[in-house]
Amino acid sequence: MAITWTEEQKAVIESRNRNLLVSAAAGSGKTAVLVERIIRMITEGENPLKIDQLLVMTFTKAAADEMRERVLKAVDEKLMEQPDNEHLQMQAAMIPYAQITTIDSFCLGIIREHYSRLDIDPAFRVGDEGELILLRGDVMKEMLEEFYEAKDPSFECFVETYASGKTDRGIEDFIMQVYRFSQSNPWPEEWLNNCRQELTACDMKHMKDTAWMRFLMEDASLLLEELLIQTEAAMEICQEENGPEAYLPMLVSDAAMLKSLGEAEDYECLNSRLKEVAFARLASIRSKDIDQEKKAAVTAVRDRVKKGIGKLCDLYCFESPEEVGADMEGTKEAVFMLLHLAEEYSRRYQEKKKERNLVDFNDLEHYALEILLKEEDGIRVPTEAADEFSRQFEEILVDEYQDSNEVQEALINSISRERFGSPNVFMVGDVKQSIYQFRLARPQLFFR
Repeated sequence: MAITWTEEQKAVIESRNRNLLVSAAAGSGKTAVLVERIIRMITEGENPLKIDQLLVMTFTKAAADEMRERVLKAVDEKLMEQPDNEHLQMQAAMIPYAQITTIDSFCLGIIREHYSRLDIDPAFRVGDEGELILLRGDVMKEMLEEFYEAKDPSFECFVETYASGKTDRGIEDFIMQVYRFSQSNPWPEEWLNNCRQELTACDMKHMKDTAWMRFLMEDASLLLEELLIQTEAAMEICQEENGPEAYLPMLVSDAAMLKSLGEAEDYECLNSRLKEVAFARLASIRSKDIDQEKKAAVTAVRDRVKKGIGKLCDLYCFESPEEVGADMEGTKEAVFMLLHLAEEYSRRYQEKKKERNLVDFNDLEHYALEILLKEEDGIRVPTEAADEFSRQFEEILVDEYQDSNEVQEALINSISRERFGSPNVFMVGDVKQSIYQFRLARPQLFFR
């Protein structure tokens, strides 16, 4: 049975020759739209694409296999209608070998083909997760034992600050969190060094220029914008027939407050305004003419706004800017040691893997990036390998894009280069679930 697409979904399926991020909630048909787009690109028009001109990335092998089956089934159905169509015959034959793959498998293919550019044995293997868990545990244990034996005052300060209870469990978790964050960055060592540099800025004058403060302000702005949209929608409900109009003055006040918070030019201003927030009590409504569902809807929005502001205060403004600076100054030594331990752990873990000729999934992404980008005069530029991909593919399609990290973003960007008339990038995901807000700069379409 044919699927009936909404107008928004049609616009997404039929759009061409542009970079596009499609943002929609879970269950809204994002993957189905992506698959339909692939099918139409390789079967419709005067000059349909070949399946090997598309690079399709997913996050699980099961998802990739299902997507491949759906595309093949659609092509087979069209072949039944046009059995003499040579283009469709060719696509049906090529689909089993098409680049419909997980990001990890794509990276592994790049490494297998260009291993000579890397300092690894070509006979390497991807470690089993159980094996890697044991290896990581051994590396952590050995490292901490050595630091305890050295009796470094900075390490003792770190333990005093981060340890919980009588075991190392707490500090191990913190070290691993920082290590994982660094690995989600295209260049982990640079990320750790940037953290050190930002840690030296503990006064508001310098803090406002740091990446983490910009993220804080952007995150607060996004939340406030969403709360304002909901409040304005509730205001419209109040003005509908049988709506709770008596609530309107309070919502108008809420909207003004949210706008004021959203316009805060820096953290100090945001902190000050949040501490002055006060919500007027909703008016009492006794009229039986009021639609109870509309009343409940407006009340629910008001509750969400209150909780949202409370969450913002708890996350970012639980103390004054001066106290924030003092706390950062007081913990600076421990945090520097935390960064050092994460870096040292990474070095030792990498050595252990190399001894065993193992790689893990983080290695696959970073090695692939090393193959696709090189440094020239302090700038990273695409290599010949990246240029080959740029010429090969007409479009890169990414499913569940909100689950990707900055390494994967860099991988995609490295082969999406305008100078070669290279692939457009088409992504589907729920942007609201992604912590990497920089992606919002991409052109977007939304649907429900």
